[in-house]
Amino acid sequence: MKNARLFALALVAGSAALALAAGPEDYFKGRMKAGMYEYKMTMNMGAVPGMPPGMGMRDVTFSHCVTDKDIENGRMGRGGRDGKMPETCKITNFTTSGNSASYTMTCTDPQMTADNKVTFGGDAFHMDMKMSMVQNGHPMNMEQHMDAKYLGACPPAK
Repeated sequence: MKNARLFALALVAGSAALALAAGPEDYFKGRMKAGMYEYKMTMNMGAVPGMPPGMGMRDVTFSHCVTDKDIENGRMGRGGRDGKMPETCKITNFTTSGNSASYTMTCTDPQMTADNKVTFGGDAFHMDMKMSMVQNGHPMNMEQHMDAKYLGACPPAK
């Protein structure tokens, strides 16, 4: 149960890195289009207390419909339950070069820092993240790579 909770926290933290705060969202407008995306995420949570060696590696694939409103607000992924970056987080060190952007996301609850790089190309984007956090008093480091590709229009709402 504890291991599942750590994995869920790492997944939420990774996708929250895609839900950006005010400012950087302007960079993402025009670099992707609304529609259904497939996300392939590889996470290496390193040595997790209480888990056997190698158990911190995870591969996750999911699909998500990105709307025009999501793009307008700088939300490219499933950043938390409502698609918003947690209020305890802020974006700093935002820089761009060509089709790439780099930034740091720092949160106070949970306590974490994530350095991110996003690169756009065609109907896809790639993100690399290095995150450090404290979970139950234990430091935890994670690396995440995400590939997202456009699949087509979102299915009609039911």
